[in-house]
Amino acid sequence: MAATIDVDLGRRFYMLGVIHRDERNRALLRQWIAGIGPDVVTLEFTNYGLMFRKENREIYKKRIDEIAKKLKNDKRSYNEAAKGDLESFINMPDEYEIVSEYCAERQIPFYLIDMDLFSYLKLRDTEELFDAGNVERLLTEKGAGNGYSEAAMARLFFKSGLKGVPYDDEMYVRDRYMADRLSLLMKHSPEKRFLHITGWRHLEDPHGLYAPLNPLKVFPYG
Repeated sequence: MAATIDVDLGRRFYMLGVIHRDERNRALLRQWIAGIGPDVVTLEFTNYGLMFRKENREIYKKRIDEIAKKLKNDKRSYNEAAKGDLESFINMPDEYEIVSEYCAERQIPFYLIDMDLFSYLKLRDTEELFDAGNVERLLTEKGAGNGYSEAAMARLFFKSGLKGVPYDDEMYVRDRYMADRLSLLMKHSPEKRFLHITGWRHLEDPHGLYAPLNPLKVFPYG
């Protein structure tokens, strides 16, 4: 079971489990990455997802802003939390920006190792999601932006062992793929210290896919 722990610099492989889109990530990730001092960093993110956001985020952000402005001009209220949720869907993940900056400054390797296929399947309907009518509905519908708290779910899991979302077949396929890629990278650079940054749910690893790599799992939230 992962927990909030001190870094053991004698280890070769670390898994840092993050709560996606958590406002604490920028400070926490910088602190923990610097503390571990990796030679190589990998991230649960895809090259497809990266290019999609580079090519489309400004288009969709402009659409969201225009619809929010129209609602305001029409004296109709909208939910700021819902607007933030929509923007977070198309923004670059904080994890990517922080790791990219860290690795560029130190000139160390950085790899995106998640599966492009599932990223494509999740993003292929984005144009429909960001259709003007859908955006307006999402901004104004009752309860918008009031979904479950990912941070609360993570606390329940690590403190009490309660599972809010099952570990499904997709997570198994992705974890198997990422573990295989990590194994190859580590064999290629046997003297290097590796850090894999991933969503906290992947720390569970019920099938022991990462176990052969002997990871030290870190959940950096108090």
